[in-house]
Amino acid sequence: MAGAQYVPLDASLLEAASGQGAAAAGVPEELPMVFLCAGCKRPVGDTLGWVANDEETGCVLLRSASLNVSVEKEQKLSSRPGECGCMIETLFCSGCSMTLGNIYRCTPKHLDYKRDLFCLNVDSIESYILGSSEKQAVTDDEPLTLESRAGLEEAIERAETILKALEARLSVVESSFASRHNS
Repeated sequence: MAGAQYVPLDASLLEAASGQGAAAAGVPEELPMVFLCAGCKRPVGDTLGWVANDEETGCVLLRSASLNVSVEKEQKLSSRPGECGCMIETLFCSGCSMTLGNIYRCTPKHLDYKRDLFCLNVDSIESYILGSSEKQAVTDDEPLTLESRAGLEEAIERAETILKALEARLSVVESSFASRHNS
């Protein structure tokens, strides 16, 4: 992924996910972004499932996540300020067990926008903007087609015939040399 554009793990991640920072960074807004676990770099989600950003708590809200995200089934009462009465389930990476965020299962009215969404903490994820690679594969050769393959096979057969003829001549020369050397 050399030359790929990674978005820093701060407010600019939130801006880039919403498309606000993408144009400023010189990347067209329509390019999707993949969110990676900051621990093991496995993909955990993407902007196709993006719902919103919560800049106050520093999380990205996604409708869906990848199979690399596991949900702890034990519900806990949130102890964060302003989240009194929230029941949450912890999200963690299936690869490295790093805590990625939460799913809010029960919320007071002012946090209803977070309910049943994957809330990934920006400190636990990195992002990769698809299409941001600078390097392109360069091929000077023409593509292999049925016609060009047939031509290559014919050239190989001719080379094999010539090699067999040269091998036979060499064998004659070697045997002649060996018989003269033994006499």
